[in-house]
Amino acid sequence: MSRSKGEEKAAYRPPVPMPRRPERPEELGWPSPTPMPVTATEDVGKALKQILDRLDVIEKRLENIEKMLMTRQAV
Repeated sequence: MSRSKGEEKAAYRPPVPMPRRPERPEELGWPSPTPMPVTATEDVGKALKQILDRLDVIEKRLENIEKMLMTRQAV
């Protein structure tokens, strides 16, 4: 079964080029981290307290869901 030249050209795909390797040593490492903004210790403490409070609320919700599922399985 021979193919015409048009069919062979349509099926040909050029090879995919390989990605280039970094040549300079500064391209090899991770980018430098961005500095954190300066915040007062009180603000950090307040933020941590809010996070802990939210986590407590989530934990209570999960406990309620767990209790509800346990009662459904028992029935």
